[in-house]
This record gives sequence, structure tokens and C-alpha cells, in this order.
Amino acid sequence: MHRVTVYSIGKRDDPCLKELIGSFITQSRRFARIEFIDIFDKRIKRAQSREEGREAYQEALLPFLARETFNIALDPRGEELESHQFAQLIREHPRISFYIGGAYGLPQTFLDRCHRTISLSKLTLSHKVAKIVLAEQLFRAFSIINNHPYHK
Repeated sequence: MHRVTVYSIGKRDDPCLKELIGSFITQSRRFARIEFIDIFDKRIKRAQSREEGREAYQEALLPFLARETFNIALDPRGEELESHQFAQLIREHPRISFYIGGAYGLPQTFLDRCHRTISLSKLTLSHKVAKIVLAEQLFRAFSIINNHPYHK
């Protein structure tokens, strides 16, 4: 069984967002264990510039970069994948961690420490929207891998 952890800079989600993401997690349960973890601390809250924000995000996320997982940063400058390519990436790595930055994005030094950097869209997405899109694409990927009719 796959294990996917999504680390996101931001305060706890509102109930509607949590319910929507939860629905994709529930649908994926037979294929994978998926967990979304929000990270928000005083340093992130106090960050007033791009540089301060990115430094705070990196400091908050670095402890979660693990050697035993395949680490993927989400960034608008990352590689765009089609759903089948994303599914192949998921198939190849049973333990994956995703990282979603805050309003200022992730610093290049953090992106360089990840195995891969991908983009969910050419559009800039808020971290809340990125989490919904990622949750849906994870379910879609597991549907493709397991020949589930969700992806036709």
C-alpha cells in the first residue's frame, strides 16, 4: 500500500475544504494512506517579505524532508505532467511526500533538495486550491494504477 503525505504551509482549512479533500482521501483509502498536514508557526505569521516568507517556509518544511520518501515540491515553475505521467510517478514510489509553499512560494534551495518539482497548472494556485487539485489527482492516479473506472 502506498503512503502519501502532503505538507502545506498554511492555517487549518475551513470545514468545506477539509470535507472536499477528505472525500478524495476516503475514496483513495483502498489504494493508499494519504495524510495532509498543515504547518503554520509564529515565524511564518511574522514574515512580511518574500525573502522572510521563503526562509520561514523552508525552516518549517526541512524537518519533514525524509530520505526514505520520494520528495516532490509543488511549484508553478515545475514540470507539468499529464495524469498518466503523474500516475506512473506515483506507481514508482510507494512512499511520497509533497510540499506546498505559502504565498511567497518555496525557495530554490528547498526545491533543489527535493527529488522532483512539479506544477499542477501554469496558473498560480492558492495553497487551498492546490491541495484540492492534488487530492483529486492522487485519487485519479490510484484509479489509473488500479484500473478503477473513475478515470476513463
